[in-house]
Amino acid sequence: MPRYWQVAAGGVGRDYGDAFLRYGLAFAGNAQRPAIEQVQPGDVLLLKRGLSVVTAVGRAVERDGKCVGYGDRPWLRDFDGWDLPSYCNVEWHVPAAPVQTSGLTRATIQGVNQPHLLEVADSVLRSVPATTEIAPDPPPTRVVEDAEILTFLIREGMRPAQAEDLTSAFRRIRLLATYYYENCRWSDVREHETRTFLIMPLLLALGWAEQQVKIELGVSGGRVDVACFAKPYRRDESNKANDQDCVLLLESKDFSSGLNNAPDQARAYAEHFPSCQVVVVSNGHCYKTYLRAENGFSLSPAAYLNVLKPQDRYPLDPENVDGCLSVLRCLLPRSWA
Repeated sequence: MPRYWQVAAGGVGRDYGDAFLRYGLAFAGNAQRPAIEQVQPGDVLLLKRGLSVVTAVGRAVERDGKCVGYGDRPWLRDFDGWDLPSYCNVEWHVPAAPVQTSGLTRATIQGVNQPHLLEVADSVLRSVPATTEIAPDPPPTRVVEDAEILTFLIREGMRPAQAEDLTSAFRRIRLLATYYYENCRWSDVREHETRTFLIMPLLLALGWAEQQVKIELGVSGGRVDVACFAKPYRRDESNKANDQDCVLLLESKDFSSGLNNAPDQARAYAEHFPSCQVVVVSNGHCYKTYLRAENGFSLSPAAYLNVLKPQDRYPLDPENVDGCLSVLRCLLPRSWA
């Protein structure tokens, strides 16, 4: 008899359920490895959202001779900053609308045996055809070492002495980000902490002067988390600010947040600053950049940086999205001088 499992695809602000369906997988972090390794071919998985919604149901299957795996899909080791090496292969059935139910728990993956959940799963499997087409894994990316980063930034015009300061800043940021990642409940590391202790130290180390940066700058409709100016921020005699000198906006998120849903607010704020060429979204350890195009800011990121694991391309879409060097170029003040 097959076992039935509930499985979650991330959390609030970090939902990667679409990737489960696209790649025919269910995946999770190291802590969930013992549970995932119990999944057998033919077991049934309920993909849940929150505590009351099932978005898909699948059967665990073998591909290339195995049902479960660990650590052999490099792109899962940096899924927008999260290390998710444990996985099982799944043939998903996706109903036209999510199924409302009850009895689900907060666990990432857990066996279920409530009759009504088993009936939900069986009903979807009976009535909805399986998704037979799955996407191939993204091509591999390359780790970029700090020496290559510093050489690149010096070629971009950074002073060698400043590059030494950046090396120290990287070390401090990584120590703290690793502490948050390994020792804290991620949701406890709020937006103000990521901005203060992780984001601003990187911007200052890259050469932004404090007088060029405004924190929580008020604009119509809200406040910009971080606004960077090509010249020091000032107001003239009529109290008008030099908004025309704003070249970069950064939306900061809490440590546990994903980055996919964050740019919309920053894009809206950027309309107040016609010289702003790049919008950056960061949760303190990962950054995505969005560049201004002819008809406004792109909906797709231009580049991605994980400070803990710099890569030459974006691991989830290396064919279309650049990597850490492009992000750092965008974050250099001299790029917008």
